[in-house]
Amino acid sequence: MDRGSTKPSRMNHSRDSSAELEPGGIPLIDFSRTPSPSPYHRQLQNAISDDEDDYIPATLRPLVADSGDHGTWWRREFAKGGIGGFLYGTWLGWQVYVGLLVIWSIGVQFALVLMNRFILWTGTYKFPYPLASTWIQLVLTHIFLLITASITRAISQPLRKLGLSSIIAPSSPTSAQAGGSRAGAGLPRRILVGIFNSSGGIAGGGFFELEKRAIWTVTPLAVIYVGKVVLSNISYAYGALPLYTLSRIAIVPFTLILTATLTRASHSTSTLSSALIATLNLLGASIRKSERMTWESIVAGVFSTIFASLYPILLSKVHRQLTIAQVQQGDMLTSLSPSQVQPAHGSQNNHGTKESTRAYWQLLHYTSLLSILILSPLVLISGEVPNILRNCYFLDVPWFWFLCVCGGLASAAVFSTTLALVRATSPLTVNFIGVPRAAVQLVILSGGRLPVHAWVGVALCWLSSAWYLVTRREEGRRGEVRRMARAGR
Repeated sequence: MDRGSTKPSRMNHSRDSSAELEPGGIPLIDFSRTPSPSPYHRQLQNAISDDEDDYIPATLRPLVADSGDHGTWWRREFAKGGIGGFLYGTWLGWQVYVGLLVIWSIGVQFALVLMNRFILWTGTYKFPYPLASTWIQLVLTHIFLLITASITRAISQPLRKLGLSSIIAPSSPTSAQAGGSRAGAGLPRRILVGIFNSSGGIAGGGFFELEKRAIWTVTPLAVIYVGKVVLSNISYAYGALPLYTLSRIAIVPFTLILTATLTRASHSTSTLSSALIATLNLLGASIRKSERMTWESIVAGVFSTIFASLYPILLSKVHRQLTIAQVQQGDMLTSLSPSQVQPAHGSQNNHGTKESTRAYWQLLHYTSLLSILILSPLVLISGEVPNILRNCYFLDVPWFWFLCVCGGLASAAVFSTTLALVRATSPLTVNFIGVPRAAVQLVILSGGRLPVHAWVGVALCWLSSAWYLVTRREEGRRGEVRRMARAGR
């Protein structure tokens, strides 16, 4: 038999062997909406054919080795690009990344609820002033973001060696900002420029970085964020946890409607069924016959539902706008064109784009800073400050401020993680993970003393949540393979 006739046979044999070795793993969550800092998407483009919708390329199978490689699979995968190359560049690593991100997000959100419980209405040092408490948390959040950005710059070399350069905060302003800082003359102008356009800070433009275009872009998001946080804390301060959960029960249904209308996202029957059934079971678990109803908690919770549903959708949109704006300004940090900055293809290589990383830190900086500026006059108008000075005798107690610092740390973790989770999954998933978390909160914060119907609701809520995760994993795998197959034509 000649050599040409054996080539197809070898190709078929190779494909059969790859299919036998396929681990069968699928991504944890549907990540077809927005990219991670460095998703694996680019590896699929040249590896999938049009008629292989369910075929996962061998390059994405960590358990499949090249014929010339030796050693364990995890050593080979880590050798390709460190931890970052494994997490963002391999099929298994991407599942690990999203799974850890979801677990971390649920943990820090629960920690924030717990700290608000201690600060607002329990313990010796009760501080029932939700606006002032929120303002303190926002200020501490901004400080912790500054510290985190400085740490990433200080350990930038080890992070680059590990393949985690996408999390390093920028250390200098963009070319457009630097050019603007040189404009003008005179000592007062130079002093103001030195304050507002210096290097460092959170996003590389200094502590008080203020860029007009970025301010106009982020201001709507900051308004939504302030409304979400303030109304949520007001609802929590004036009602018990079951009532607080009931007043915000419509977040997932609202998110389904808004994602379908604003982003044109289509949801499958399984996704709709699992999400709504989990929400209804949480509703049943939160109902109490003898619960005292307070109109402040109910009204604030209902209105916070609107802001909480809009927040992840607008978060994804603003991040994309900031990324594109850098390219349009001529700040070509990587070879990326505006047409390439799309929700499903935002990564240029296996370690993300510098535009996307800078936009990430810019969004954190401007949202945090503008939120403080928006909330400050509301705190003064509300009259909480005189009441605090007149009634709070524990303002000099270290334990009280320790609780506030812990709350600010949890707030900073939630604030920064939400953006990463939106980019890795979808706005619907970001809001949905609050459903099983709320079910766990009901059990833990009540000390396990729940009525029978509440235990049934919690159990069914978690079963429905598992159904949701399995559905989204399968939809994400199939949708991503088909999309990359079309992109590789």
